[in-house]
Amino acid sequence: MRRTLAPKSALAPRFALAPMLALALVVRTANPQGADHGGGHNGDAIRCTSGKPEVAVIACTNIFQDKREDDGKRAIALRNRAFHYQQLGDFDHAIADYTTALGTPEQHGVEARTYLNRGLLYFLKGDEAHALSDYGRALALDPKMVSTYINRAAIYIKRGEDDRAIADLDQAALLDPQDSAIFVSRGTIYSRRGDQARAIPDFTQAIQLDPANATAWRNRSFAYRASGDKAAAAADAVEAIRLNPNLAAAHFDLGLSVQGPDRARALAEFDRAIALNPLDAQAFKARGDVYLADGNSDRAIADLSKALDLDATLVSAYIDRGDAHMNKTEWDLAIADFGSAIALDPKAYAAYLNRGQAFGAKHDRKHAIADFSEALRLKADAVAAYRQRAFFRLEDGDSQGALDDYNRAIQLNPMDAEALRGRGYLWLIRHDAQAAIADLSAAIALNPTDARAYQYRGEAYAAKQDMRRANLDAAAALRINPSPR
Repeated sequence: MRRTLAPKSALAPRFALAPMLALALVVRTANPQGADHGGGHNGDAIRCTSGKPEVAVIACTNIFQDKREDDGKRAIALRNRAFHYQQLGDFDHAIADYTTALGTPEQHGVEARTYLNRGLLYFLKGDEAHALSDYGRALALDPKMVSTYINRAAIYIKRGEDDRAIADLDQAALLDPQDSAIFVSRGTIYSRRGDQARAIPDFTQAIQLDPANATAWRNRSFAYRASGDKAAAAADAVEAIRLNPNLAAAHFDLGLSVQGPDRARALAEFDRAIALNPLDAQAFKARGDVYLADGNSDRAIADLSKALDLDATLVSAYIDRGDAHMNKTEWDLAIADFGSAIALDPKAYAAYLNRGQAFGAKHDRKHAIADFSEALRLKADAVAAYRQRAFFRLEDGDSQGALDDYNRAIQLNPMDAEALRGRGYLWLIRHDAQAAIADLSAAIALNPTDARAYQYRGEAYAAKQDMRRANLDAAAALRINPSPR
């Protein structure tokens, strides 16, 4: 009686991609304050308010330094000079001017705008604490200034403080319900949190306000796909591309939405996404997955390797590249990739499951069993891990442990043909021919092309001296697989 080869189980499912969503939120600043154009410095007053930044700075300086001007005009010139320094990227001088302006008596009535602008500069310099302080002061002075809520939300988003960001965007939406960017940004936060039921209405509202907003269409595409509605996702991605053919993320989303039924189109969309953004690791990862599904392991490895060059933290790319190496029987390379995935994410169930199969292919039962056991610790209902561990336990002489694992696998999924075949084989070598026939018959009913199930059932019939059925099953096995190994 020949021993069976390791079950040809499917590798663990690949991780779903989670592309970054685009935020429509743009931090905002208050514009320069207009000045009275009367007096001897009429030209400077005009240039200080609306001239080119480098010219405006000189004009504002002339007004500020002229002691003959009244304090109100000099304060306006100082604030405007700060704004123009900001336009020139000279944030330190801009902050200094805003700070001086805040100390002038003439600042009354425009303090909120000054705090808003200085807060933005602190944010751009990476000083979030001072930026938040300034935004708080601005809102205390003017709780209806929409831009301040938007700018503060940007900091909260950057910090991952989603609840605070949403609260500020809620307030901004109440104050300015016609601003589509607010709804795109709030919807994006909901979507990243997995709350597509709230994200989709926000994106829809943004689209109603601005039907030409490609980002809103693209983000809603993502939300629909995350909700399982690939048809709606594809339709939105197509519209986003119509509005902006160079929106790489939309091509990426369209590829993901159609890659099941239309791999050729998915490849074309991923090609386009990569052409538009050759630094997008997720696009290379997605294209590599399509090649892997098509059985083109070499191209899959090339794309997944490029994805990892761009982002060495992509756990799923290591797992998928390991799968591709498995397809090429490159066991050591596969084991190395699964090990890299585990090093990045010790809870990566799929990496343990697949590495266990690679160790098994190298006849390293000890490490195979250890990996399947760890996979089961992470996912107690993993049928494939029970089935695989059962096989190697039986190979290792642990017949009872193998039976326990097969029983558990079949309890979890009574339709698992491989587990039924494995348990049938186990009954056969334990000389329980009747139990073997029952399990193997169930396996054949689920998979009528399983040559080994026919072979083992034929051996069980032979053990019962039922040579007619034994010969029929042996013939069926040879018909299905004329060259058994």
